[in-house]
Amino acid sequence: ISKPLRQLQHATGLIAEGKLNHQISVRRNDEIGALAKDFIYMTQRLKILEEMNLNASPLTGLPGNIAIENRITEMLAAGRLFSLCQVDLDNFKPFADKYGYAWGSEVLKEVSDILKEYVEEKPQEEIFIGHIGGDDFVIIASPEQATRVCQKLVTDFEKRIGRFYEPQDAQRGHIIGKDRQGITQKFPLITVSVAIVTDDGTRFKNPLDMAMTAAELKEYAKLLHGSNYVTEADWEKHNSLYPETRQGQLEMENC
Repeated sequence: ISKPLRQLQHATGLIAEGKLNHQISVRRNDEIGALAKDFIYMTQRLKILEEMNLNASPLTGLPGNIAIENRITEMLAAGRLFSLCQVDLDNFKPFADKYGYAWGSEVLKEVSDILKEYVEEKPQEEIFIGHIGGDDFVIIASPEQATRVCQKLVTDFEKRIGRFYEPQDAQRGHIIGKDRQGITQKFPLITVSVAIVTDDGTRFKNPLDMAMTAAELKEYAKLLHGSNYVTEADWEKHNSLYPETRQGQLEMENC
């Protein structure tokens, strides 16, 4: 019994120093084991609270850019298999132009609430959610967890977004507004696009490289109808079926 107690005592000292990444290896089916599990859960919650206070978004309370970059760096350095999900809202600007940015902020908080709901429902899963700024969010989790949370986000967002519109706009499925050139046109209702990029520390050297790949994949997601989440496998399958699409993208990038 003394050895696991010494391990917990040592871990307590490390946590007091702010070293929240320490792993506890106590595996027992008794009171000591239960205490170790509670200790691990407490450490995870402290880490989440620390990240939320680091450069947190004043609107959503979610961790900001510094915490997001730190988490990606940590995962890459550890060589752990994980997915980075970049979340973006489509047609958000025309909505905010018509309804006002205060009401637009309510839409952003709704996205945050959907993500927080999933995390609260799965306290045993290590899922990081962050708010880059504006209508851009980030999810960092295992590939399986990332798929599940993205499924919930897409499904719940489609169910909830209609109530943010006036009834006639929601029924029509679009609003009338002006584009960046001042030309009046129809804009579809807001949808959510998510790009999922996965690594185990062997592909990307730093968070920027991984984020750039996710940003490129997100452009493909935004071309699809409605709310969607896509993986690199989806993009590769699309390119194999429609190679001219990828060629066109390369030509645009080289212009």
